[in-house]
Amino acid sequence: MTAPGPRSAQDGAWQRHLLTAGACAAAGLLADVARPVLGAQLAAVGLGIGLVGASFLLAWAADAGETVFQGGLVLAVIALLTVLPEFVIEARFAYTLQSELVTANLTGATRLLLTGAVGLPLALAFIARRSRKPAAPLVLGTPRRLELAILLITSIFAIQIVTEGHLTVIDGIVLVALYALYARRVQGTPEEQPAVLGVPAGLVSLPPRCRRPAIAGLMLTAGAVVVIIANPFADALLVTGTSLGLDPYFLIQSVVPVATEAPEFVVVAVLVANRRPAQGLALFLAASLSQWTLAMGALPLAYFAGGGGTSMPLDAHQHVELGFTIALTLFAVAALVSLRPERVDAALLAGLVAAQLVYPTAFVQLASAFVFLVFAIDLLVDRRRGVRLLLGALRGEDVRRSP
Repeated sequence: MTAPGPRSAQDGAWQRHLLTAGACAAAGLLADVARPVLGAQLAAVGLGIGLVGASFLLAWAADAGETVFQGGLVLAVIALLTVLPEFVIEARFAYTLQSELVTANLTGATRLLLTGAVGLPLALAFIARRSRKPAAPLVLGTPRRLELAILLITSIFAIQIVTEGHLTVIDGIVLVALYALYARRVQGTPEEQPAVLGVPAGLVSLPPRCRRPAIAGLMLTAGAVVVIIANPFADALLVTGTSLGLDPYFLIQSVVPVATEAPEFVVVAVLVANRRPAQGLALFLAASLSQWTLAMGALPLAYFAGGGGTSMPLDAHQHVELGFTIALTLFAVAALVSLRPERVDAALLAGLVAAQLVYPTAFVQLASAFVFLVFAIDLLVDRRRGVRLLLGALRGEDVRRSP
C-alpha cells in the first residue's frame, strides 16, 4: 500500500474538502424534497450540485477503499460505485422502457473519459509551456495492457450490437462477464499501486480501528445519495431542456457526464500536478472500461426487468452514436497500445471530437468515425506486437515485457 504523504494526512485540507462535498450532497437532498416549490430549472441546479458532491464522495471513498480492502469482490464493488451515478440514470431509462435515451449518458461519459486519456499528452505539453518546466514523462505501466485489451475486445463485440440493431440479454451477460474477467485478472498485476492523494490519503491516515468503517460508511452514504437524486436530476434536466427547445438525448449525453465524471478529472489533475500522469491516464481507462462493460451490460437486463423483453431495440440515431463511440474507442486503444501516448494522436482525436461537437450531424459523426477506424486499423497493424501483448494480458500471461 502506498503511504500517504505527510501533508495530505496532516494539514486538514482533506477534511474541508470532504465537508464541502458533503454539504453539496446534502443540498441535493434538500433540492429533491423541495422540487415542487423550486420548479424544474432551480431543482436541476440544486440536484446537479448534489450529484457532483456525492460523486466526489464516491470517488474519494473508492480510491481509499482500494488500498484498505482486498479481494476480487471488493474490486468489483468499487468499480460499480465509481460508475454508480451513470449506472442509475442509464438503468432507469432502460427499466422504464425509454430505449431511445438509454445510450445517451453511456456514450457521452465514455467519449469524455477516453478523450481525456488520449488527450493527456497535449495537456501536459500545455502545462509545461506555461510553467516553463519539462513535461512529466508519460509512459503507461505494463499492467494497463489488461484494460486496453478489455476495451479492444468490448468495442469489437459492440460492432455486432450496432449491426444487429438491438441489445440483448445475452449481450449484457457477455459484457458483465468481461468485467468479471477483468476484476479477476487485475489482481495479478500488483506492481502499480493506486495513487492515494488528498482526501483519500486523509481517509487512509485515520486510526486503524475506524479506517475501514469510515470508508465503507462513506461509500454507502454517498451511494444512497446518488440513488436518491440521480433520477430526479435527469427528470428535471429533461423538463428544463424541453422547455428551452433542446434535444433530450443531447442533454443526457453532454450535461450529465460532465457532472458525474468531474471527480475523475479532478483526481487526474491532482495526479498530473504531482507528476504522476500515467496513473491519471490509468484512472481514465478503468472508468471507461466500467462504462463499456458494467454499465452497458446492465441496460438489457434492466430493460428485461421492466417488462421490455429480452431484446432492447436501438433506433437509427443510437446506431450512429454507438458507432462513433466504438470507432473512438478503437482509435484510443490503438493510440495507447505502445504504452507511450503521442501528441499527434491526441491532436487527431481532440480535433475530430471537437468537430462533431460543433457540427453535431449524422454526416460529421459518420465521417469522423470513418477517420477513426482508418487510423485505428493502421496503428493496430503497425503495432501488432503490442496487440499480441494485450491479448496475452487478457489470457493472464506476463505483462511486463516491452512492445
